[in-house]
Amino acid sequence: MDKNRLGFVRFFNGYFKSLHKLILVNLLFAVPAAVFITAVTLINSATGLNNGFLGLLPIVLCFPFLSGVVTVTRNLARGDEDVRVCSQYFKALRENFLRFLIHGVVYYLAYFFCYSSIALYWRLGEQNAFFYIPLGLVIMIAIAALFTAYNVPTMTVTFDLSLRNIYKNSALMSFGEIKNNFFATIGLFLTFLMTATFYIVIPDLLVRNIVVLAFIAVFVPSTVFFVINFYCFKDMATMISSTGAEDAGIRDENKKPEDDEPLDFSALDLDERKDDDEYLFFNGKMMKRKTLRKMKEEQEKKEP
Repeated sequence: MDKNRLGFVRFFNGYFKSLHKLILVNLLFAVPAAVFITAVTLINSATGLNNGFLGLLPIVLCFPFLSGVVTVTRNLARGDEDVRVCSQYFKALRENFLRFLIHGVVYYLAYFFCYSSIALYWRLGEQNAFFYIPLGLVIMIAIAALFTAYNVPTMTVTFDLSLRNIYKNSALMSFGEIKNNFFATIGLFLTFLMTATFYIVIPDLLVRNIVVLAFIAVFVPSTVFFVINFYCFKDMATMISSTGAEDAGIRDENKKPEDDEPLDFSALDLDERKDDDEYLFFNGKMMKRKTLRKMKEEQEKKEP
């Protein structure tokens, strides 16, 4: 059996084995998403604005709640056995709320830039073929932004990196890991194609909309990030961490240490002669040696 076929087999085995947990995390995300979408839609309609820019504001509002979906699907895609969906979801939400809100703003603006630019240059290109050149450039930027978006959420919940480094590393992976991004894109295309199928097979508009919304609420976001994490996470971990994918910096969301429980640094190599910027796996995530050394020093000062 060739490697690609084996990968598809592993994907479907992992997906259907984890389906009940994927449905649960999807429903956890669907509740706030439904609230924000409904509220923004009502405001948009009541004010008479019917503005597309305002209508897509739920992208920003919902983004922090994706942190829980990303964390759970990452663990499931990697094959973790003991994945506690609710505790991992809400812990990820607490720890990553602000960063994911920033990501939401970034991709909200990126969407409007790409959409507006493509629409503009498309219209201009119909009048003057010269404008197909900037159109092609904008399409390339849009594809790069899409591929970058595959890695930004998972990198945020997994590694102890600054936002600047998260975007830099994700941008490097957008075409540096083109094969993984290609397979992830195919998976996402098939997911959305399945969703679009309801518009073909169900003639009644009301029933069709209800079925599509229910399908999205139960399956789509978790499936999307399961696909992305399955194809992209391993090589992401290898790139970020010199220790490779097996020590890939997955936070242990099942661990619930007491606030005053001292951290155990005994297994770490914190030799001052070694590279301060090297990443080590500790307490569920990847952290720089200099950061861990500082944490150890601070804990020793507090100890009697």
